[in-house]
Amino acid sequence: MDGQFAFSEEQHPDAAVEDVWRVLAVDDDGDFQRATASVLRDIELLGGRVELIQAFSCSEAEKLLANYKDIALVMFDVVMETEEAGLRLIKYLREEIDNSHTRVVLLTGDPDISPAPDVMRDYDINDYWAKSELKAERLLTVLAAAVRGYAQLRAVAKARRGLQRIVESSNTLFTCKNLPELAGRILTEIAQLISQPVDALVCMRREDTTVSSPIEADVVGASGRFGRYINTTLSTLDDLSVVKTLQQCFATQLTQRLPNGAVMFFPRLQAGADYACYIRCERGLDDTELELLNVFSTSISRGLFNVAMFSRLENMAYQDDLLKIPNRNALIRTLDVTLHSPAKAKQVLIDIDNFSGANTAFGTGYGDFILGLVAKKLRDAFNSEVFVARVRDDVFAILGPQKRVCAAEIVALFRKPKRPYELGQVNSLSSVTMHLDDFNGSARVALQDALLTLKQAKHLGQDQHSVYDPGLQSAHAEAYRLLLALRDAVEAGQISVELQPQIDMRSGRVTGVEALARWRKADGSMVAPLSFIPLAEATGYILPLGDLLMRLSLRAAKKLADAGYPHIRVAVNVSAPQLLQHDFIERFSSHLLMTGVLPTQVEVEITESVAMRSFDTVCEKLSALRAMGVEVAIDDFGTGFSSLSYLQLLPADRLKIDRSFVMEIGATNDQQMIAEAVIQIASRVGMQVIAEGVETQQQADWMLRHSCWHAQGYLFAKPMECSELLTWLGALEKRSA
Repeated sequence: MDGQFAFSEEQHPDAAVEDVWRVLAVDDDGDFQRATASVLRDIELLGGRVELIQAFSCSEAEKLLANYKDIALVMFDVVMETEEAGLRLIKYLREEIDNSHTRVVLLTGDPDISPAPDVMRDYDINDYWAKSELKAERLLTVLAAAVRGYAQLRAVAKARRGLQRIVESSNTLFTCKNLPELAGRILTEIAQLISQPVDALVCMRREDTTVSSPIEADVVGASGRFGRYINTTLSTLDDLSVVKTLQQCFATQLTQRLPNGAVMFFPRLQAGADYACYIRCERGLDDTELELLNVFSTSISRGLFNVAMFSRLENMAYQDDLLKIPNRNALIRTLDVTLHSPAKAKQVLIDIDNFSGANTAFGTGYGDFILGLVAKKLRDAFNSEVFVARVRDDVFAILGPQKRVCAAEIVALFRKPKRPYELGQVNSLSSVTMHLDDFNGSARVALQDALLTLKQAKHLGQDQHSVYDPGLQSAHAEAYRLLLALRDAVEAGQISVELQPQIDMRSGRVTGVEALARWRKADGSMVAPLSFIPLAEATGYILPLGDLLMRLSLRAAKKLADAGYPHIRVAVNVSAPQLLQHDFIERFSSHLLMTGVLPTQVEVEITESVAMRSFDTVCEKLSALRAMGVEVAIDDFGTGFSSLSYLQLLPADRLKIDRSFVMEIGATNDQQMIAEAVIQIASRVGMQVIAEGVETQQQADWMLRHSCWHAQGYLFAKPMECSELLTWLGALEKRSA
């Protein structure tokens, strides 16, 4: 009979633990108080005695309510020090000390006056009586009803707390990986559930017990005075009454209530074997505690059966299916424990270099073989003190004490100097070390930062090793603060554009200007574009920011046209996320229409890397722009990996030689060769070429000698606000006249 308590011969079902029912009478009428005390003297209700507490003022009653948390009933005269004193007392009870269990009866000396219904409701008053009606018999009836209600509310609250405890303990029970651990946890949870220490045993009936012989069982869990019997048998117990009770439990398959405890039965059908749990307490258990044990008994019996199942679920959630070692989830869980431990620990991540290439060349079967090789070597190299997990793909984590975990030694496990090219050998590993005592954050962030450091190491090439820099956390925090500040700057109008002239070096005529983003803070300081533009691109904020910069650039083009310079193109930088928006052409056309700028006044400038990204889509967008009359420039040309065949297909009007190549003219022959090659490539594909970052006359002369006629740089003019540019253009015209 799972979940039902039977009663032993030593315990009558009606027996209950004695309670004390406290009643607070609040009244300044001495006669009424004496009469009440006389009626309630030596009264017992529901297995408990009644204890009367008297207060002759509301202020005195408040102190008593604060001291006694278990008052079952408050009887109060609504009119005490003032007409509203009684109601204030009940408001104090319900709201200030948050007592909703205590029952409240309102008393009045005037039988013709009754409280309004809303007063009864709003103040949660349970009953109302005139003192003249409250004779002894009626008082006892009122008291019995109130105590019963209080007891029920208290039992419900106790049951709710117990059920919450059972729910909270379920996860704890189900994480146990073996029977002794589970049994010990069960006894701990039972003691907490009934709020008292227990002497207890968990026994599993032996399969080989015959019908004629005494029932034998193994003690798989024990606590209190029975603690020394764990891992023994039932027959070794020195208390024969306990042995007899457990044997009777196994024989009858009944959960029984005992004078000072209980014995619970867990049936084979639910638990996988017959189990019995004997509990001896300091006091008897009340009905609520027994019912909670009933609920917990059902949960435990299923938990025992599901130990293996939960172990499998644990494996699915925390074990790598391929390699049968802990996975990322398990690593984060262990990291979390480690980060809260005072012990010094170290995390090492290793990554197999060119693993994806091996997978592509030989197939996933070969890749799985390599992963298995790495996992086996790591398992064999460390004992249980060191935690080994597969984080993802070909990345492994080794977590343990600093004295045991060394990246160089781990990498050395995979070196075979005498057979360096053996098939299946891991020839190159990149690694990162993170000293966790230097880290301040969550487990997930610790793993993310380690992976980021590993990624940075791999960018340097193969067989690299890096050590995590704690400053990375502050760098991330600073980047986040900068992003928030950038959004505020956009709202506050602190983002603007400056225009840098582009010169035809043969005539000295200005042919165009490039619109460059500027961020001036409220204090007048500037934030470099290289600080906030990449951040905006990385977070997606480049879309609203780029839209703003485009509008500002087109407004500048309109001002130039209105000032008599419609022939000066305004180059607008467009990022990859902007260009690849499905409605980019429509948005661009809308901005042109709103500002009244002709397409011929605008040049869209994209980088070489953007041009090579989603090439067909980029070509389609650029062709649409050129069809409108907008010119296209490819910026930073020569820094990427574009091929000439792609460049011939790219709908663009001009190439820009990156400033890094221009700066080296006259200093490094190789860089001059690249600049010269860009000029020749532009000529072959029919594009103009413009050099940016020209700062010396030597650089300008070199460009002219090599047929690069257009340039941009501080040699000619710095970036300027539109008003300053117009003044500069006027001065240039005067000099040329």
